[in-house]
Amino acid sequence: AGRMITLPATEIALKHLGRPLPNAVLLGGFAAQTGLITLDAVIHAINDKFKGPVAERNAAAATEAYDTLMSKEVL
Repeated sequence: AGRMITLPATEIALKHLGRPLPNAVLLGGFAAQTGLITLDAVIHAINDKFKGPVAERNAAAATEAYDTLMSKEVL
């Protein structure tokens, strides 16, 4: 049996990036739910792709998504 999880990805992206670009948010959520990659790996990849404030904002968005899903209770 599967399960469904919701993540306000666009809202988190708008909060951190000011634009509806949820890619980093979804990567953070993927890391939280699967354990196939770590949040550190996601942040490392973001920092390889982007620099300065853009990297910082994307990393913050990914971290919020990760923390949001890690704090949800599993039924």
